[in-house]
Amino acid sequence: MNETHWIFIGLLPVMVKSNLCLLHSLNESECLFDAGGYFLVKGMEKVFIAQEQRCLRRLWISDRPCWTISFMSEIKRRRIYIKLVESTRSEDFSESKIITISFLYATMPVWLLFFALGISSDKEVFDMIDMQDCDASVINTISATIKESDKLCEDFRKSDKARQYVDELVKSSRFPPAESFDDYIARFLFPDISGNRNKALFLGYMVKCLLMAFTGKRKCDNKDDFRNKRLDLPGELLGRELRAQLRLAEKRMVKAIQRDLNSDRELQDLERYIDASIVTNGLNRAFSTGSWCHPYKRAERCSGIVATLRRTNPLQMMSDLRKTRQRVAYAGKAGDARYPNPSYWGKLCFMSTPDGENCGLVKNLAVTAIVSSRVMQPLIESFISCGMSKLNDIPTEHIQRMDKIFLNGNWVGSCENSASFVFRLRCMRRSSLIDPQVEIKRDKHHNEVRVFTDAGRILRPLLVVENLNKIRKPKGRSFSFHELMQQEIIEFIGVEEEEDIQCAWGIRHLFESEGAISSYTHCELDPSFLLGLSCGIIPFANHNFARRVLYQSEKHSQQAIGYSTTNPHIRVDTLSHQLYYPQRPLFKTVIADCLGRSDYASFGRKNDFARPEYFNGQNAIVAVNVHQGFNQEDSLVMNRASLERGMFRTEHLRSYKADVENKDGTKRLKLKEKIDFGKTESKRGRVDNLDDDGLPYVGASLQTNDIVIGKVSESGEDHSIKLKHTEKGMVQKVLLSANDEGKNFAVVTLSNCIDCQLSLLPVLCVRCCYLTQ
Repeated sequence: MNETHWIFIGLLPVMVKSNLCLLHSLNESECLFDAGGYFLVKGMEKVFIAQEQRCLRRLWISDRPCWTISFMSEIKRRRIYIKLVESTRSEDFSESKIITISFLYATMPVWLLFFALGISSDKEVFDMIDMQDCDASVINTISATIKESDKLCEDFRKSDKARQYVDELVKSSRFPPAESFDDYIARFLFPDISGNRNKALFLGYMVKCLLMAFTGKRKCDNKDDFRNKRLDLPGELLGRELRAQLRLAEKRMVKAIQRDLNSDRELQDLERYIDASIVTNGLNRAFSTGSWCHPYKRAERCSGIVATLRRTNPLQMMSDLRKTRQRVAYAGKAGDARYPNPSYWGKLCFMSTPDGENCGLVKNLAVTAIVSSRVMQPLIESFISCGMSKLNDIPTEHIQRMDKIFLNGNWVGSCENSASFVFRLRCMRRSSLIDPQVEIKRDKHHNEVRVFTDAGRILRPLLVVENLNKIRKPKGRSFSFHELMQQEIIEFIGVEEEEDIQCAWGIRHLFESEGAISSYTHCELDPSFLLGLSCGIIPFANHNFARRVLYQSEKHSQQAIGYSTTNPHIRVDTLSHQLYYPQRPLFKTVIADCLGRSDYASFGRKNDFARPEYFNGQNAIVAVNVHQGFNQEDSLVMNRASLERGMFRTEHLRSYKADVENKDGTKRLKLKEKIDFGKTESKRGRVDNLDDDGLPYVGASLQTNDIVIGKVSESGEDHSIKLKHTEKGMVQKVLLSANDEGKNFAVVTLSNCIDCQLSLLPVLCVRCCYLTQ
């Protein structure tokens, strides 16, 4: 009888506002512009930075150091490399290159693997490679490969000689597999493709791509093109680290069980062998240090995966949630990775990148760009309804006359008319019969259709020009994005599919010239949506110096003080600032007008502008005077009356934390060493604002060198927390709570009003200036 027994193996952090989070459907007392997406680990808000990784769903063609086409996988034994190498037996051929394949650490001519998979003749192999109108160099290369195969394995075309040769070569490699020939072929050679004939067809397709690139009919892949990249999101990154910690816990569990078995001890329950602290502490350590396991190399760690969420203003918080990072071995030798690529258009902001060594490596998503999730819907039946035939139903000699269809890099079938197939499939996507995040690309130059449903692709919404006349506005309200997608007005376009469309800059560009609308297939929602969030709120950014726009988007706008949150009275932040009187700017952009617009109505007006919490600073009148100046350069002279009336006045909040119980010694406390918290002075500072429990009361005014939390050990040693010479304020709240480990702690938050002083004027950042006469 099978019984299910639950065993605790560790604690896993939960993303804030996710389906598993307690705040998922809770809106009361929560920050109004906090959308979640981060983690709370040991009292710190941690956010994942999306990592740019090489796409493993595509074949990779390279000409350095030699012509190579690669089939990549996270598992090393599933990686396959087909290369053009110099032949050692090329007396009879002008071309000395042969085609070899590296499989399971064994290298052999590719012709032998074809016959080992069950191909019976050279003509059938030629049909699988499908090289029409090939030149003399290709014929010589294939002839040299056949002759090399014949010299290594005589009569390889007869019976199972090629199969035996490949099996012996693989079994004598550095890491020989324990399975039989059929088992390791099914497990390690294109594992997502079933059947030896289908594997041979895909192998022939790889050889064809390599030969076309060698003859100049196909381009090599660009590593900086985003069609060849995927973004690893928190789900993939957290799952990767969790698997690493589970492997470590499993290894230690096996050692503990073996130790009891070798010593003839009686086996105990499984809970006694599983150490749950391995997973819990391992994940906490990874979040705290930002060091994460490598996607391919288990022994290496990667840094910069996790960062602390910054909350100076809402714009900074949202920018941290939309960052991407390209990992390089050494930032000083990044090369072309720092330069913008044409594939970034509309997906990544060209201006929002930090200066210094991370310039061009850390980027921000564009305003409307989204990262796709994995589509779980099966699509093979939809492909068949659109005209696709499966590979098993097509004779080998007819495949070369049909267009190939690939699903996530796997060859699943062929069709007679790829244009009709793509048109019908895109109509199904627009009508929501298949997932809207499915990316469909038709490559008419190579007679291929590539469909992608994997996670990590960057998509962006565009208007469908042919359906603009179908817009039906709801009565009494505006459109929602979901309604526009249901009416087939908007669809998501990926990086690779965007090559098949012709996109207009805006609606007005569709009608500039007569008949121009017929040449456009799609239209931008707005040209400003090509920029990032922090860059898109800059007025007249297209008329400003590029370096000024970069500084404003990455530094000034994210460091300006405004509203950090809308619930500071219940939050306990280590350090935060709030501007007393933030003002709405005089000018706004289209992106600024969209921030929080659907949820907010201010001063009895309709929802015609964004939330005021998204804007920082105040509108100041600036006068520029250079006549008989005193060499002021970039200094500022402020109006005293404006500052005294509260201009640029801020509230400074700082929290102090201490453990409630502290047992640092074993010495008994003497009465004369006790600290009387009711006295005015103590050995360390003023304690007259502290109660008997050592904590101040709400509303107490603390000055420099005052004790904010009184704390004494059993040995009589004083561990009180004292304010520094620059710190003062009024106690806003006192919190007593416990952490995940059950340890009690106390937090005291001080509030201090800071006026903009003339002698110590803080740095002011300027969003934009408006010239008047």
